[in-house]
This record gives sequence, structure tokens and C-alpha cells, in this order.
Amino acid sequence: MKFNPILESFEEYKPSNTNINEGFIDLSKNENPFDLSLDLKKIFFQKIKETNINRYPELTADSIRDKIATFLNSYFSKYNIDLNMNNIVVGNGSDEMISYLVKIFSGNNVIVCPPTFEMYEFYSALNGFSVKKIPLNSDYEIKDLDKSIDDQTSMIFICSPNNPTGNLQPQKEILKALKTGVPVIVDEAYADFSKTSMLQYLKDYPNFILLKTFSKAFGLAGIRAGILIANEEVVKQIMKIKSPYSFNVLTEKMVDTIIENYHLILEKIDYIIEERNKLSKELGRVALKSDANFILLDFDKIEGLTAKAVYNYFLEKKILLRRYTGTLENKIRVTVGTKEENQKFLSLFKELTKNFDKQITTCEH
Repeated sequence: MKFNPILESFEEYKPSNTNINEGFIDLSKNENPFDLSLDLKKIFFQKIKETNINRYPELTADSIRDKIATFLNSYFSKYNIDLNMNNIVVGNGSDEMISYLVKIFSGNNVIVCPPTFEMYEFYSALNGFSVKKIPLNSDYEIKDLDKSIDDQTSMIFICSPNNPTGNLQPQKEILKALKTGVPVIVDEAYADFSKTSMLQYLKDYPNFILLKTFSKAFGLAGIRAGILIANEEVVKQIMKIKSPYSFNVLTEKMVDTIIENYHLILEKIDYIIEERNKLSKELGRVALKSDANFILLDFDKIEGLTAKAVYNYFLEKKILLRRYTGTLENKIRVTVGTKEENQKFLSLFKELTKNFDKQITTCEH
């Protein structure tokens, strides 16, 4: 048997599967630190009680797509958008949406902008595309992507706020790419923590596709619910290849519960933003500007201290962070947790760094 050669490097793309033992604080996966309240879970359980689990879900999840469209129209009312279910695809996280997108557009190459979410490159390469890597600039921003497009460019992936750097990408640069007519996919998985979105441009650019998720700000990482938002023709093409019955009833009922009570989630989003800003200020120049629920730390800014040493130090203290290789080898990503988790992280961080750089927390950025 012969397997796709891209699978030989699959481990390069897979996130860490480090086992978290009891007593560990996991600040490595950009998860919302708050579980849903018992009251919300009770609402969810009641919905499940009233559901026939022995029956398949809706063939194309029309009911929940309609509810999500209505929810987004309300949630982003300031943009005066008018979505309907034919603008929405739902799936098992944003990853599933990416796996569909690389199947529906013609062309031979896909543009990605490292360092960024690795799955854009993985799914593109897995589907036979040549991957054109246009690195972010020194400020970790995209620049002149439109100049890298050729007549064989199938699509462009942009993450904003970007994972793992945390910063929003310049809208003017995204709009320049959109004006070329090539499909531009903007992944807004973390956009709720920036209080922004580019949804208002959907009606102006038929080549514009947005990815969103309930995993991050809405705290449903364990449910795996991703959303693709696009014009009706793009959605129509995806529905041609999407597996039937693929959005299970448990996920559907949980999404239904969360959008009916999303005002409760907004409080947690504000909490996380406030904690992120506090952490950034305390960490000083080591912390890159973040619009997400995580912060990328640059240890090139502390002479004599490496990301590897920092990672191992915190591992010994039962705090798991996210390490990288390649251009980010001396960087570490830390997820914003609860006040208590953040304070423990910060206290240990200051203890570790006091002998390396006494000015670390006094520098503005």
C-alpha cells in the first residue's frame, strides 16, 4: 500500500497531547477557562431529554443553521448584516470547514502566512495543493498579499486575530486581497476577544469567507462546533460534498442552548479581556500585543533565558504552556486563565525572571 506522503509529517501539525494530571493548570490550548454553569447544563439536558437519540439529526442541519444566522444578525447588529441559513455551514470545529474549502475551488496553489494556524497548510497539502508561504512581517502582520497571487492561486487563508501571535491583521491588507477576486478565508476563531469582525464585508465580496467557532469565547471546545459564513453559492458548493447527518444532535442542542443565553457568555468574554490586559501589562516587553485570549511571549528579549528553560520550569510547577519550533523556537504561548491561574503564572514568572532581567515588568509595549 502507498500512503499520501504528507501524512509522514502529520505529527508536525498535531497539537501536543501531553497528559494533564490532577493538579496541573493547562494554559496551552487557548481554551475558555470557564465551564458552563449548572443552570445552562440543565437547560441542555432538558433539550436532550426531549430528543429522540435513536433518530438521525436533520440531513443538512437546517434548523440550527437558521438559528445561527438569526443569532449572528443580532450579535453583530451594528454591521447591519442580513444572513440566512443559506449563508451558513456548520461542522465539527473549524478544521472540518477548512477540509471542505480545499476541495471546492480550482487552482494549484494556496497562500498561507506563517507563523499561523498549521491546519491551513496541512489540509491544503493533503489535497495536492502547492503551498505558497508568505511570512508575516516583523510586526507579525500580512503585507501586500495581493502581489503574491497568480492565475493558479486557489485561495488565501488569513487568521485574525492570528494564532499563535495574537494580533489582528490589517483590514486594509485583507481588502486588497479580496479585490483580486481570489477566495479569501478569514479565520475569526478569536475575534470575540477583540470585539471586532469583518462580517460587514460579506455582502460586498462574493469571494469572502469567514470561519468562526463556539470553542473559544463561547466555551464549547468539548462540543466541537464550527461555523463557515459565506455567500450562498459557496455554501451550495460545500453542501454538495459535506457528509449528511454530520452535525450531531448533542452538538446542535448545546449550540441552541448557548445562543439562547449568550448574554451570560458576554460577561466571561469581558472578564478574559480584562485579565489579558492585566497580564500583558505585568509581563511588559516580553508580551506581544494580543487581541485574543492568549499572549505570545518573546524570550529573545531576556538575555540568558530560553523558551525551553521557561517551558520546563513551568512544567515542574505543574503549569502547561505551548512551545514552538522553527521561527518561534524561542517563543511561548500562554492562554489567559482565571484570575487565580493568571496570578499563579505571573508570580512564578516573576520569580523565574528576576535574576535575568530586573526591568522586565516596567517596560511599556
